[in-house]
Amino acid sequence: MSLKSKVELECLATRLREEMHVTTKDPVRIHQILKEKHILTWFKKLDKNFSGMAIRINGNGASVDKYFMLINTALPYAKQRFTACHELYHLLYQKDFKVSQNNAGLFDKKEEEEYNADVFAAYLLLPEMGLKELVPAVEQQVDKITLATLLKVEQNFLCSRAALLTRLKELKWITKKTFDLYKNNVVNSAIEYGYNTQLYYPTYQTELVGDYNLKARELYDMGRISQAKYYSLLMDMEINVSQEVYGEE
Repeated sequence: MSLKSKVELECLATRLREEMHVTTKDPVRIHQILKEKHILTWFKKLDKNFSGMAIRINGNGASVDKYFMLINTALPYAKQRFTACHELYHLLYQKDFKVSQNNAGLFDKKEEEEYNADVFAAYLLLPEMGLKELVPAVEQQVDKITLATLLKVEQNFLCSRAALLTRLKELKWITKKTFDLYKNNVVNSAIEYGYNTQLYYPTYQTELVGDYNLKARELYDMGRISQAKYYSLLMDMEINVSQEVYGEE
C-alpha cells in the first residue's frame, strides 16, 4: 500500500466520469456506475459511526471478480454519495483489495489507501474543470469565494459542504480561515438562500442496487435452493416477498 499521486487519482476519476459520459459540470451518477460496474450495493440504515464498506471477491481467473458495497443511509445523502465514491476506489482501483469497513472522509494520510480513496472521491464528485466553470474567476482567488457560490456548487454536484471546502482548500482557493467560516450552519444557509435541504439529511431508505433478487430466483428455479431459502434470501435484503412472488396488485 502507498499514497498515490494526486495526478494519478485525478486521472482515474476523470476517466471514470468520461466512461460514464458525465460532463465536468454535471453531478456524477452513482447508481449508473454501480449498475454498469456490476457492483451489488445495499443502501441501509446502520449505526451512525459507520459510513460504509466494500468487498471484492477475486475470481482467480476462473470467473470475473465480484463486487459488493454497503452504504449507511442514516448519514446525510451527500455523505452517502461521498462514501460510495470512496468505496469505488477500493473496488475498482486498489491493488489486492479484499475488504474495507470505515468512515469515509477523514483524509488521514496515516491510512494510505483510505486517504487515496478519499482524494479519489473528492475528484470524482468535484472535478477541477467543473469547479472552474461554476465559480466566477474573481472568486477563484484566495478566500474570495462567497456563500452563495458555495451553495450553488454543492447543490449542483450534490456534495457535502465539508467535501467542497476540503476540495477548494486543496486547490488553494481558500485557507483554513475561510474553511472554518463556512463549515458550520450549512442547513440554515441553504434555507436562507431558498435551496432544498434534502442533500444535508439522512434518507433512511433501504434500497438494493443490482440483481440479487434475480440471482436468488434463478437458484430457486434451478432447484439449487428451497422455496423457504429463497424467501429467506429476499427477506434478508428487506425485499417484500409477496410483491416479489405475486407482483403488484
